[in-house]
Amino acid sequence: MLARLLTAAVLARTAEAGATVVLLLASVQHFGGPATGASVLAALLVPHVVAGPVVGLVTDRARRPRLVHAGFAAVFGLALGGVLLLTGVAPLPVVLALAVVAGTCGPMIFGGLSSRVDDVVPAPRRSHARGLDAATYNVAEIAGPAAGALLVAAFGVPVAAVTLSAACLLAAGALLTVAPAAALTVPGATEVAATVHAAPVGADADGPEQGDAGPDRVRSGAGKPGLRDGLAAMVRSRPLLAVTAATAVASYAAGMITPVAVVLGVAAGRPAGGGLLVTALGVGALCGSLLVARFPARVPAHRVVLVCLVAVGLALACAAVGVAAGAPWAVLVGVFAVTGVLDGPLLSSVLEVRSREAPPGTRTQVFTLGAGIKLTAASAGAATFTLLAGAPPAVLVGVLSAGHVAAAALGVVLLRTRRATAARPR
Repeated sequence: MLARLLTAAVLARTAEAGATVVLLLASVQHFGGPATGASVLAALLVPHVVAGPVVGLVTDRARRPRLVHAGFAAVFGLALGGVLLLTGVAPLPVVLALAVVAGTCGPMIFGGLSSRVDDVVPAPRRSHARGLDAATYNVAEIAGPAAGALLVAAFGVPVAAVTLSAACLLAAGALLTVAPAAALTVPGATEVAATVHAAPVGADADGPEQGDAGPDRVRSGAGKPGLRDGLAAMVRSRPLLAVTAATAVASYAAGMITPVAVVLGVAAGRPAGGGLLVTALGVGALCGSLLVARFPARVPAHRVVLVCLVAVGLALACAAVGVAAGAPWAVLVGVFAVTGVLDGPLLSSVLEVRSREAPPGTRTQVFTLGAGIKLTAASAGAATFTLLAGAPPAVLVGVLSAGHVAAAALGVVLLRTRRATAARPR
């Protein structure tokens, strides 16, 4: 079952990543520039944070979650294909409306599919499975843009649009076959879920984290979740709040990485060098994800997140020093690859925190809302880059470094603040 879930995740996430390139190329082809495509892309991304809780709630309340997952993936694929096919052909409001529909389904492609890992994998193997799930994001980030560009160059936008849409529909078909593992639906699981539900969320951030009960086990024994339950869980759980806030700040900084990489390439006299830096970062992250899947961390996941944020910040600081000192291009590429390796364990640990800290019946909400917050922060960071574009390249890399270090500091502050509040006599 895990192999089918991961296959569906790779197909859908790669299609989404490739669609960004195809959309911008379609805009250039029909309008002579990427501006219209950027507007449509914004309409595709904005609904994520708003729709995330709703998508999660629908899934958490469903008697057969795999039908909901498959349905969202299918609608996403059809709407995405429509956006790509109709850009420059149909009136812009129609394209924007389809983009909003696709964006509304988007949280399922990211956080929603990751939340299914607990349905199909027994608890002892989940750390390994989450590392593999994190790797699917890295594969999509590397293969998606390349596939989109190659399809447009070889066959044109219409064929690229149909191909990416078909990939999402194949993912939907695969999701229909992903049923909860029998071992996770045995009688008596509802008692386990009730025990987890009764314990304070995040009561012991330094000890074993809670939330092993899968949604199908919990759903039969717990009351129906509400629309605000996912956000409430994030606020109540100290590790979950710290990780969500910290990764939002880090994602804001990470949203500038691609344009900063382009600036570095141009400054080094390598117009295509930015793409190489981003690829090195992605390949490094893939290696890091596979490494943590093979050798899961044995410390609390929220601590791994904060350590990884600091490590990435320090690696980027080294890159900033190298840029300022005129380091060889190969050294800069190597530093970006190392940065990716350090970033690899970050996502799998974030997924681990979400799973273990989400109260019964709200796990998909927590996943989709968390993914929406990160994506929105990254979009805001990319938009903010326009204000910094004229700064020296070393300063730009320094901003990336500072963003990750500040994210880790925020996480530490939230953990310590909540600990002090919990310990204060009442």
